[in-house]
Amino acid sequence: MSRTALISVLFFLLAGCASTPSDDIDLPERTYYDKAMEALDDNLPTTAARHLKDLETRYPFGELTERAKLDLIYAQFEAGDYIASHATAERFIRNYPNHIALDYVYYMRALSTYKGAETFLGRYLDLNPAERDANEYNKAFGEFADLLQRYPSSEYAPDAKARMIYLRNTIAQHEVQVAHYYFKRKAPLSALRRGQEVIQNYPSTPAVEEALAVTIQAYMDLGQLDLAKLNLSVLINSYPESRFVDDKQRFIPFELPREANPDTLYWVSLGLID
Repeated sequence: MSRTALISVLFFLLAGCASTPSDDIDLPERTYYDKAMEALDDNLPTTAARHLKDLETRYPFGELTERAKLDLIYAQFEAGDYIASHATAERFIRNYPNHIALDYVYYMRALSTYKGAETFLGRYLDLNPAERDANEYNKAFGEFADLLQRYPSSEYAPDAKARMIYLRNTIAQHEVQVAHYYFKRKAPLSALRRGQEVIQNYPSTPAVEEALAVTIQAYMDLGQLDLAKLNLSVLINSYPESRFVDDKQRFIPFELPREANPDTLYWVSLGLID
Protein backbone atom coordinates (compact mmCIF):
# COMPACT_ATOMS: atom_id res chain seq x y z
CA MET A 1 0.00 0.00 0.00
CA SER A 2 2.81 2.44 0.84
CA ARG A 3 4.42 1.88 -2.56
CA THR A 4 1.11 2.49 -4.32
CA ALA A 5 0.56 5.66 -2.28
CA LEU A 6 4.04 6.94 -3.16
CA ILE A 7 3.44 6.39 -6.87
CA SER A 8 0.11 8.22 -6.61
CA VAL A 9 1.75 11.20 -4.88
CA LEU A 10 4.46 11.42 -7.54
CA PHE A 11 1.83 11.21 -10.28
CA PHE A 12 -0.14 14.14 -8.84
CA LEU A 13 3.02 16.20 -8.33
CA LEU A 14 4.08 15.68 -11.93
CA ALA A 15 0.58 16.45 -13.15
CA GLY A 16 0.59 19.66 -11.14
CA CYS A 17 3.91 20.75 -12.60
CA ALA A 18 2.69 20.01 -16.10
CA SER A 19 -0.40 22.15 -15.57
CA THR A 20 1.59 25.13 -14.20
CA PRO A 21 3.00 27.58 -16.77
CA SER A 22 6.79 27.37 -16.69
CA ASP A 23 9.15 30.30 -16.79
CA ASP A 24 11.52 28.12 -18.80
CA ILE A 25 9.27 28.14 -21.85
CA ASP A 26 10.91 30.19 -24.60
CA LEU A 27 8.83 33.13 -25.68
CA PRO A 28 9.32 35.10 -28.90
CA GLU A 29 12.14 37.61 -28.70
CA ARG A 30 9.78 40.53 -29.19
CA THR A 31 7.61 39.31 -26.31
CA TYR A 32 10.48 39.51 -23.82
CA TYR A 33 11.35 42.97 -25.03
CA ASP A 34 7.77 44.24 -24.94
CA LYS A 35 7.33 42.86 -21.43
CA ALA A 36 10.48 44.70 -20.36
CA MET A 37 9.30 47.99 -21.87
CA GLU A 38 5.91 47.58 -20.26
CA ALA A 39 7.59 47.00 -16.89
CA LEU A 40 9.67 50.16 -17.31
CA ASP A 41 6.53 52.13 -18.16
CA ASP A 42 4.97 50.75 -14.99
CA ASN A 43 8.03 51.81 -12.96
CA LEU A 44 9.10 48.22 -12.35
CA PRO A 45 12.79 48.33 -13.38
CA THR A 46 13.72 45.12 -11.57
CA THR A 47 11.09 43.21 -13.53
CA ALA A 48 12.23 44.90 -16.72
CA ALA A 49 15.83 43.87 -16.05
CA ARG A 50 14.73 40.26 -15.57
CA HIS A 51 12.91 40.19 -18.92
CA LEU A 52 15.86 41.79 -20.68
CA LYS A 53 18.28 39.26 -19.22
CA ASP A 54 15.93 36.48 -20.29
CA LEU A 55 15.97 37.88 -23.82
CA GLU A 56 19.75 38.07 -23.80
CA THR A 57 20.06 34.51 -22.55
CA ARG A 58 17.60 32.98 -25.01
CA TYR A 59 18.46 35.12 -28.04
CA PRO A 60 22.17 36.03 -27.71
CA PHE A 61 22.32 36.91 -31.41
CA GLY A 62 18.77 38.15 -31.90
CA GLU A 63 17.61 41.27 -33.67
CA LEU A 64 16.83 43.02 -30.38
CA THR A 65 19.84 41.84 -28.38
CA GLU A 66 21.94 45.00 -28.69
CA ARG A 67 19.01 47.24 -27.86
CA ALA A 68 18.12 45.00 -24.93
CA LYS A 69 21.66 45.30 -23.55
CA LEU A 70 21.40 49.09 -23.67
CA ASP A 71 18.03 49.04 -21.97
CA LEU A 72 19.37 46.63 -19.35
CA ILE A 73 21.97 49.21 -18.30
CA TYR A 74 19.17 51.70 -17.71
CA ALA A 75 16.84 49.20 -16.01
CA GLN A 76 19.51 48.10 -13.57
CA PHE A 77 20.38 51.71 -12.85
CA GLU A 78 16.74 52.60 -12.19
CA ALA A 79 16.45 49.56 -9.93
CA GLY A 80 19.30 50.93 -7.83
CA ASP A 81 21.61 48.07 -8.77
CA TYR A 82 24.48 50.37 -9.68
CA ILE A 83 27.14 47.66 -9.55
CA ALA A 84 25.26 45.55 -12.09
CA SER A 85 24.55 48.58 -14.27
CA HIS A 86 28.24 49.49 -14.27
CA ALA A 87 29.25 45.91 -15.12
CA THR A 88 26.72 45.72 -17.97
CA ALA A 89 28.03 49.00 -19.37
CA GLU A 90 31.61 47.73 -19.18
CA ARG A 91 30.68 44.57 -21.10
CA PHE A 92 28.86 46.60 -23.74
CA ILE A 93 31.92 48.82 -24.25
CA ARG A 94 34.11 45.75 -24.74
CA ASN A 95 31.70 43.94 -27.05
CA TYR A 96 30.48 46.89 -29.16
CA PRO A 97 33.40 49.34 -29.38
CA ASN A 98 31.95 51.11 -32.43
CA HIS A 99 28.31 51.29 -31.42
CA ILE A 100 26.49 54.51 -32.30
CA ALA A 101 25.22 54.91 -28.73
CA LEU A 102 28.55 54.32 -27.03
CA ASP A 103 28.65 57.82 -25.55
CA TYR A 104 25.46 56.97 -23.67
CA VAL A 105 27.09 53.80 -22.33
CA TYR A 106 30.16 55.70 -21.12
CA TYR A 107 27.86 58.22 -19.46
CA MET A 108 25.80 55.52 -17.71
CA ARG A 109 28.96 53.77 -16.57
CA ALA A 110 30.18 56.94 -14.87
CA LEU A 111 26.74 57.77 -13.52
CA SER A 112 26.46 54.30 -11.97
CA THR A 113 29.72 54.83 -10.11
CA TYR A 114 28.60 58.31 -9.09
CA LYS A 115 25.27 57.14 -7.71
CA GLY A 116 26.77 54.05 -6.15
CA ALA A 117 29.08 56.29 -4.13
CA GLU A 118 26.06 57.80 -2.43
CA THR A 119 25.72 55.49 0.54
CA PHE A 120 22.48 54.65 2.32
CA LEU A 121 23.32 57.04 5.15
CA GLY A 122 24.24 59.78 2.72
CA ARG A 123 20.97 59.50 0.82
CA TYR A 124 18.59 59.20 3.73
CA LEU A 125 20.30 61.14 6.53
CA ASP A 126 21.65 63.95 4.36
CA LEU A 127 25.24 63.53 5.52
CA ASN A 128 27.96 65.67 3.99
CA PRO A 129 29.38 63.63 1.08
CA ALA A 130 32.79 65.17 1.77
CA GLU A 131 32.90 63.12 4.99
CA ARG A 132 32.69 59.80 3.13
CA ASP A 133 35.35 57.76 1.39
CA ALA A 134 36.39 59.59 -1.77
CA ASN A 135 37.68 56.62 -3.78
CA GLU A 136 34.44 56.06 -5.68
CA TYR A 137 34.08 59.79 -6.34
CA ASN A 138 37.58 59.82 -7.83
CA LYS A 139 36.60 56.84 -9.99
CA ALA A 140 33.41 58.57 -11.15
CA PHE A 141 35.38 61.73 -11.97
CA GLY A 142 37.79 59.70 -14.10
CA GLU A 143 34.95 57.96 -15.94
CA PHE A 144 33.17 61.23 -16.70
CA ALA A 145 36.51 62.61 -17.93
CA ASP A 146 36.86 59.55 -20.17
CA LEU A 147 33.46 60.31 -21.70
CA LEU A 148 34.39 63.94 -22.38
CA GLN A 149 37.72 62.98 -23.92
CA ARG A 150 36.12 60.48 -26.27
CA TYR A 151 32.90 62.35 -27.04
CA PRO A 152 33.33 66.07 -26.31
CA SER A 153 30.26 66.94 -28.38
CA SER A 154 27.99 64.31 -26.84
CA GLU A 155 24.58 65.40 -25.60
CA TYR A 156 25.64 64.00 -22.22
CA ALA A 157 28.77 66.17 -22.04
CA PRO A 158 27.17 69.19 -20.29
CA ASP A 159 25.79 67.05 -17.48
CA ALA A 160 29.08 65.21 -17.18
CA LYS A 161 30.96 68.51 -16.84
CA ALA A 162 28.58 69.74 -14.15
CA ARG A 163 28.98 66.53 -12.18
CA MET A 164 32.76 66.71 -12.52
CA ILE A 165 32.75 70.19 -10.98
CA TYR A 166 30.68 68.89 -8.09
CA LEU A 167 32.97 65.89 -7.70
CA ARG A 168 36.11 68.03 -7.68
CA ASN A 169 34.63 70.26 -4.99
CA THR A 170 33.55 67.25 -2.96
CA ILE A 171 36.91 65.49 -3.24
CA ALA A 172 38.76 68.67 -2.26
CA GLN A 173 36.50 69.22 0.74
CA HIS A 174 37.02 65.59 1.67
CA GLU A 175 40.78 66.18 1.81
CA VAL A 176 40.20 69.08 4.19
CA GLN A 177 37.97 66.92 6.39
CA VAL A 178 40.71 64.31 6.54
CA ALA A 179 43.20 67.04 7.51
CA HIS A 180 40.99 67.97 10.47
CA TYR A 181 40.93 64.31 11.45
CA TYR A 182 44.72 64.30 11.50
CA PHE A 183 44.76 67.42 13.65
CA LYS A 184 42.51 65.61 16.09
CA ARG A 185 45.03 62.76 16.11
CA LYS A 186 47.97 65.10 16.70
CA ALA A 187 49.44 64.38 13.26
CA PRO A 188 50.12 67.83 11.78
CA LEU A 189 52.47 66.54 9.07
CA SER A 190 49.73 64.32 7.64
CA ALA A 191 47.29 67.23 7.87
CA LEU A 192 49.79 69.44 6.03
CA ARG A 193 50.01 66.98 3.16
CA ARG A 194 46.23 66.94 2.79
CA GLY A 195 46.10 70.73 2.69
CA GLN A 196 48.87 70.87 0.10
CA GLU A 197 47.04 68.23 -1.96
CA VAL A 198 44.03 70.53 -2.27
CA ILE A 199 46.08 73.65 -3.07
CA GLN A 200 48.15 71.90 -5.74
CA ASN A 201 45.59 69.63 -7.38
CA TYR A 202 42.26 71.41 -6.79
CA PRO A 203 43.17 75.11 -7.03
CA SER A 204 39.79 76.23 -8.39
CA THR A 205 37.66 74.68 -5.67
CA PRO A 206 36.05 76.50 -2.71
CA ALA A 207 38.04 74.28 -0.33
CA VAL A 208 41.32 76.07 -1.12
CA GLU A 209 40.70 78.78 1.47
CA GLU A 210 40.34 76.23 4.25
CA ALA A 211 43.23 74.21 2.83
CA LEU A 212 45.49 77.26 3.22
CA ALA A 213 44.31 77.55 6.82
CA VAL A 214 45.16 73.88 7.28
CA THR A 215 48.73 74.46 6.11
CA ILE A 216 49.11 77.46 8.44
CA GLN A 217 47.87 75.47 11.42
CA ALA A 218 50.09 72.53 10.50
CA TYR A 219 53.21 74.66 10.14
CA MET A 220 52.47 76.28 13.49
CA ASP A 221 52.10 72.87 15.13
CA LEU A 222 55.34 71.75 13.52
CA GLY A 223 57.15 74.86 14.78
CA GLN A 224 57.87 76.17 11.27
CA LEU A 225 56.65 79.69 11.91
CA ASP A 226 58.25 81.29 8.85
CA LEU A 227 56.32 78.96 6.54
CA ALA A 228 53.19 79.58 8.58
CA LYS A 229 53.59 83.36 8.09
CA LEU A 230 54.23 82.89 4.38
CA ASN A 231 51.06 80.88 3.91
CA LEU A 232 49.14 83.36 6.05
CA SER A 233 50.13 86.15 3.66
CA VAL A 234 48.90 84.02 0.74
CA LEU A 235 45.62 83.45 2.55
CA ILE A 236 45.13 87.15 3.28
CA ASN A 237 45.97 88.19 -0.28
CA SER A 238 43.78 85.54 -1.84
CA TYR A 239 40.87 85.81 0.60
CA PRO A 240 40.83 89.27 2.23
CA GLU A 241 37.59 88.44 4.05
CA SER A 242 38.68 84.98 5.14
CA ARG A 243 36.92 83.57 8.19
CA PHE A 244 40.27 82.19 9.33
CA VAL A 245 41.76 85.67 9.86
CA ASP A 246 40.65 88.22 12.47
CA ASP A 247 40.29 91.96 11.95
CA LYS A 248 43.96 92.45 12.84
CA GLN A 249 45.00 89.99 10.14
CA ARG A 250 45.99 87.35 12.65
CA PHE A 251 45.35 83.69 12.03
CA ILE A 252 42.50 82.14 14.00
CA PRO A 253 43.67 78.68 15.11
CA PHE A 254 41.35 75.72 14.72
CA GLU A 255 39.40 74.68 17.77
CA LEU A 256 40.10 71.02 18.43
CA PRO A 257 37.79 68.83 20.48
CA ARG A 258 38.72 68.20 24.09
CA GLU A 259 39.28 64.52 23.29
CA ALA A 260 41.89 65.33 20.62
CA ASN A 261 44.54 63.17 22.30
CA PRO A 262 44.28 59.58 21.07
CA ASP A 263 43.62 57.18 23.91
CA THR A 264 44.76 53.60 24.41
CA LEU A 265 41.56 52.18 22.91
CA TYR A 266 42.20 54.08 19.67
CA TRP A 267 45.67 52.66 19.21
CA VAL A 268 44.71 49.13 20.28
CA SER A 269 41.84 49.15 17.76
CA LEU A 270 44.13 50.54 15.03
CA GLY A 271 41.96 53.62 14.79
CA LEU A 272 38.68 51.76 14.35
CA ILE A 273 37.31 52.99 17.68
CA ASP A 274 37.54 56.65 18.74
